[in-house]
Amino acid sequence: MMRKMLCIVGLYCSVALIKVAYAGQITDLYQADVAANGGSEQWQQQALAQVLARVSGKADVSAVPQIAAELKQVSGYIKQFEAVRHVDGNRMRVLLDANKVNQLLQQNNIAVWGALRPDILVWVVQQEAGERAFVRRAEQPLNKALRQAFKLAALPLLQPLYDMDDIQTLSETDIWAGFWQQINQASSRYKADVVLAVTVDHVTEDGTNRLRLTWQRQDNGRTFRDEVTATDEISLMQAFSSALAAQLAEQFASVMLAENSADLLLEIQQLHSLTDLVQVQKLLQQMVGVSQVTITTYAGGNARYRLQSSVGADGILNALRFNPQLRLQPATVDSGVALNATAEPVLATFDYVRP
Repeated sequence: MMRKMLCIVGLYCSVALIKVAYAGQITDLYQADVAANGGSEQWQQQALAQVLARVSGKADVSAVPQIAAELKQVSGYIKQFEAVRHVDGNRMRVLLDANKVNQLLQQNNIAVWGALRPDILVWVVQQEAGERAFVRRAEQPLNKALRQAFKLAALPLLQPLYDMDDIQTLSETDIWAGFWQQINQASSRYKADVVLAVTVDHVTEDGTNRLRLTWQRQDNGRTFRDEVTATDEISLMQAFSSALAAQLAEQFASVMLAENSADLLLEIQQLHSLTDLVQVQKLLQQMVGVSQVTITTYAGGNARYRLQSSVGADGILNALRFNPQLRLQPATVDSGVALNATAEPVLATFDYVRP
């Protein structure tokens, strides 16, 4: 019966057109958008450098000598491209080969950050002439620059509504002072994975007036604070997003195994149909480093999936924690406890949550 079920699943995977969107999933992680300046080699190199930065979370990754040398052989990384007319001039939309990009980072022991990333809620307060105000309107330069910078860095951005519920719960002073009880209360409705309290004001450096952006975030009860400065909104938000991406990549990106692949077993519960079974399989197959996903058992709404992955157990769990359709049962993580004496131990158990 199990063999028949697995055959049906294989057939279903080959013919069903199931398209699932997940919160915090970057759909164009390996696609670059660059100016069509110079010859083809120039914009191809810029495209590879952009994608390497997005996948590693390191804006300066192209400065690594081995990476810089590989940029001179960029043509082998290009899968397809198209010219795009834009109000700011002609641009090139370039799709890079994901496997080759990952292998290049792997060869240089640089961690790979997959497409499942934390949703980031950003509260922004700006101080002008001594007055503080939320940056609420979409057309404000800071907001435009924020959206552009997060898209370039492949960071999932959530922006508050700044509606009556928000304003009654949270004030500009709460953001400025970092009153996290109020910030967390106002943020709870957005169900973000990371919450940032951002302030922007003016400072003078070497006689030059500059914008200063300061941000705070909490993680496991600790508060982290950092700041950047720049001469304009676009440069300011690019510096902010680059620094933030580097911080989060240190926490969530995974170094791919150099030689042997990991053999991992996950248990997924609350699967009530063949569609559920297949959608979870497709979800796991989309993860960076996963080369094969096999359903080993299925009974009573519970299934076990065997993963062949060049990313270790910690990397798999880090990626899956940001998928709203898989809710981790924390007590099961790396417990090594099998359901019976003959069953293999599972890495972790998840409940499937339908979209």
